[in-house]
Amino acid sequence: MPKIPFDREIIDDIINEYGIDPGHGSIREVNRIVHLIENELGEKFIRMEFGIPGLPSNRIGVDAEIEALNRGVTNTYAPFDGIPELKEQAARFVKLFLDLDVTSEGCVPTIGAMQGCFVSQAVVGRIDPARRTILYLDPGFPVNKLQSKVLALDTDHIDFHENRGERLISTLSKRLEKRDVAGILWSSPNNPTWIVLTEEELRGIGELCTAHDVIAIEDMAYFGMDFRKDYSVPGKPPYQPTVAKYTDNYFILISSSKMFSYAGQRIALAVVSPALMRRKYPNLGKYFGTEILGHAFMHGGLYSMTAGVPETPQYGLLALLRAANEGKYDFLSEVQEYARRAVTMKEIFLSNGFRLVYDNDLGEPLADGFYFTISYPGLDGPELLRELIYYGISAISLGTTGSSRSEGIRACVSLTGMELMKELENRIARFHSDHRHLQ
Repeated sequence: MPKIPFDREIIDDIINEYGIDPGHGSIREVNRIVHLIENELGEKFIRMEFGIPGLPSNRIGVDAEIEALNRGVTNTYAPFDGIPELKEQAARFVKLFLDLDVTSEGCVPTIGAMQGCFVSQAVVGRIDPARRTILYLDPGFPVNKLQSKVLALDTDHIDFHENRGERLISTLSKRLEKRDVAGILWSSPNNPTWIVLTEEELRGIGELCTAHDVIAIEDMAYFGMDFRKDYSVPGKPPYQPTVAKYTDNYFILISSSKMFSYAGQRIALAVVSPALMRRKYPNLGKYFGTEILGHAFMHGGLYSMTAGVPETPQYGLLALLRAANEGKYDFLSEVQEYARRAVTMKEIFLSNGFRLVYDNDLGEPLADGFYFTISYPGLDGPELLRELIYYGISAISLGTTGSSRSEGIRACVSLTGMELMKELENRIARFHSDHRHLQ
């Protein structure tokens, strides 16, 4: 059993030596500093900072990749817009699980949803020289804002904490009246709050996108993982909710990392609205060599960056999609493990003086899933994170996600298996005992 708290002097020396402030650090920076501390102390952290799968990949994808390698696919370049069979199964998946009619042409594999978000912002932000703002519905994935910065785009945000339901739509409507917004980017279920936008909210966002000619960038990194509903039966309701039901102005990013536990192969799908594929925007020609949006997305964007996803992961994703489409692979039953972990972890924190920051979903209890947000009275987010590190627990502060709430941190459940819950409880109980005076 490790001595809790860990040696503060050693931890402070490591943090000072590497110049990384974990309270304000990115996910990767916190991840690195924790690795250094673990190596120095010879003790293991409870890792809540890194949103990577904590479950094994299904053999369906792995075996399909092995078969493709044995067939000899390594000596040619893969089609950069995707192998035809994958594109066809992707369009079928979108129909069966979102009830959307899309073209296989507009279903494009990307190197993770991160690349899909990057190219989406690059294209959307150059449609109109007067519209260079990406509007985030926050909090959100921190790297997306870094992407906007790299692309030299302007950003703004609307925080979910004070804006849900009708208020979200009225706030968004007022913001779009400035006519400088090119695209709106969000995830649902949301990283990090795990709130889920309702059909009414999605309808309002979609109608505003149409009215103001703004493009929605819907990041479905956690496809189907609102476990309060069962989205697992192909071709039957309920379907994964999407803004695409209410506007033709959309890009959808579907990650394989969480729903298929396939993060290491870095493959996702970008789904471009059929109505946008042939639409012309004169300003795109300056940057992508074409005024046609679909062409700009694939040839100007993806092709210029990476020339496509490696072929073997494409065959892996193809096999997973086909199995899901045919009802042979209930992928959502596997990832329900995250909900079970979230229930236990929340109970541990809440019984030891912690509070949920984003604590309800339009008056309903939050779903239990991949993330939740917590605070401790008397400490702001960076202070709380720094203190938790002394107790061998890592996370990221909400400030790095674009949240207006300065008091909280994001906890990810994926790497905390049920076998670690007793140790988490011991460490959090000790933390609460040592900090009870702050309350």
